[in-house]
Amino acid sequence: MDAAVPRATGVQKRPGAVVLGGNFVGLGIVRSLGRRGIPTWVIDTDRSKSIAQFSRFTERFIESRENLHELLLNEGRTHHLDGWVVFPVNDECVETLSANHAALSSMYQLVTPPPEVTKFALDKRLTYQRAGELGIAVPWTSFGTPLADLDTASLPYPLILKPGINHHFFPKTNLKALAVDTEAELQMRYAQMSRYIPPTEILIQERIPGGGESQFSFCGLCNGGRVEAWLVAQRRRQYPIDFGNASTFVETTVQPDVESAGRQFLESIGFDGIAEVEFKFDVRDGRYKILDANPRPWGWHTLGNAAGIDFAYEAWRLKTGLGSAKGGKRTQAAWCREMTDVLALLKSRDRGAEIKRLLNAIRTRKFTSATFSLSDPIPFFAEFVLWASSGISRQKKAKDFLQLQPAE
Repeated sequence: MDAAVPRATGVQKRPGAVVLGGNFVGLGIVRSLGRRGIPTWVIDTDRSKSIAQFSRFTERFIESRENLHELLLNEGRTHHLDGWVVFPVNDECVETLSANHAALSSMYQLVTPPPEVTKFALDKRLTYQRAGELGIAVPWTSFGTPLADLDTASLPYPLILKPGINHHFFPKTNLKALAVDTEAELQMRYAQMSRYIPPTEILIQERIPGGGESQFSFCGLCNGGRVEAWLVAQRRRQYPIDFGNASTFVETTVQPDVESAGRQFLESIGFDGIAEVEFKFDVRDGRYKILDANPRPWGWHTLGNAAGIDFAYEAWRLKTGLGSAKGGKRTQAAWCREMTDVLALLKSRDRGAEIKRLLNAIRTRKFTSATFSLSDPIPFFAEFVLWASSGISRQKKAKDFLQLQPAE
């Protein structure tokens, strides 16, 4: 099950952390905590996709497909992990931790709230419902009504189809949204999507003009339902460039409307931990419209390290009773996902301008990247090997879905 003998087991002088997922998101958490001498373990279901196992700050790596809830309890009892902080890096793990919150909280400190809170982030239908109640702008969205009962000819094309619960769809297809330009395309894509998730989970949503550069995020560290530290960032590039699976280049920014709405949303649901709320600016009416809420560390959470707010470490401090330091001096910062940003640059419609933007950020802002680190270099190089081996299978998932015939 696990590939290495742990360098530190038994009772620790201070609580450590268990990171559920060894991708670049998990790697960022491992480095943030490990550099401060906090013992950090990583659990993943597939070592062939886990770069955090190669980090010098990972004290123990466990590969297991066992029931995660039971695995955590067994490991905790065996190795005396009482008080350790558990960080999920994907929505599946959030759902497991949330559903088993009471049992796991008897041993661990969770940065994941119980289901009555996380449901407002994991299920976009509830996200939009709560946002509407708060007066936060929401894209026009239809769900819950069968397609046959809609006047599809009068819908506000172009549209996108997206899953209400992302982790029910994305892992199977490597797609987060489907572009729809015509009524005939709506019928086809809807039928394809229905092969993977129930029609009640399919959202039909207006397509807000603009690419990744129109997307903004509020990132918050919450303690007992109150935001204690935060930043606002702008997604400059994403990949794929039209409907990005993830950001590739992000910069801190100042946007009071996003800050106000993001804070309002997280505090309204009583969130506790770290979370990101995504918005897109709609040039048609000048409003920032909520798209998603991520109740966990997001892809570029290490931007906060460069900007003066180490979200993972601050969450660990809160959960271990040390209190939040609320970050150091704020500074302008930029973050780059090295591998996919190269692809985003190559496919950019204005490659020259984007390259200039990147160089300017490196020159004028505190710059950080997703995986490269002089003090911990092996994960960066390991990712090239793992990417080459898994990239083809990810692309095949998306291609197979898009070529899927709606009916057998």
